[in-house]
Amino acid sequence: MTTGHDPQTRIVLSWLREDAHENPEHMLLRALDEVDATPQRRSWWPAWRSSRMNTYAKLIAAAAAVLVVAVVGYQFLPGSGGVGGQPTIAPSPSQALLARGTFTVHVGDGYAVDLDATGGASSVTGSMIVSHPTKGGFTVDLECTRTIDGLLWIGGDVTKSTYSEAPADTRAAIVLERGSPVKGIFVWQMNDPRSASCQAFFDDIIALEGTGNIRSGLGPIEGTLELGP
Repeated sequence: MTTGHDPQTRIVLSWLREDAHENPEHMLLRALDEVDATPQRRSWWPAWRSSRMNTYAKLIAAAAAVLVVAVVGYQFLPGSGGVGGQPTIAPSPSQALLARGTFTVHVGDGYAVDLDATGGASSVTGSMIVSHPTKGGFTVDLECTRTIDGLLWIGGDVTKSTYSEAPADTRAAIVLERGSPVKGIFVWQMNDPRSASCQAFFDDIIALEGTGNIRSGLGPIEGTLELGP
């Protein structure tokens, strides 16, 4: 039976007090040196068996000490879930592409468009910048989208305008028809009362113009336009 003053007990305790980040190989060599330097008590085992068992004991004890250090050290590694580890935060999903491109809608004299829209339904983000060669232009802060009778509607609030038919603080939208080529047209409220919401704006325009009239006014699009699924 050993006591608190047992030399081997002191050796093991010294291993456990080592810094968790110390090189395990260095600790193993030091542990073996200390065990070799510690006087062994007499044993009734034969000399040849005592020598072999002492070697096994030293290797097992040293390996156990290295294992303890490795486990303790792992707990301090970033991302290990132990003390000091940082939680992993899952990236937020990106919004789905709705429509993006730089193109010209060939209606009348033609309208140059820079469109970038992501999201869906009433959670659309992005903008649409439209310019006419003689009448000026307008910028739309996009808010909503809907597919109606095979036509893709993307609309929102006009925030800047030098275009008389789409003054600021009204609503405007682009209507797209998939195909080759893709076709498009613009709709806006002009001086009509502002619709209660972006989605209500689509309903109000359809009630006023009808889907058939809107489809007949579509013009081909030339340039780059990527549409979502």
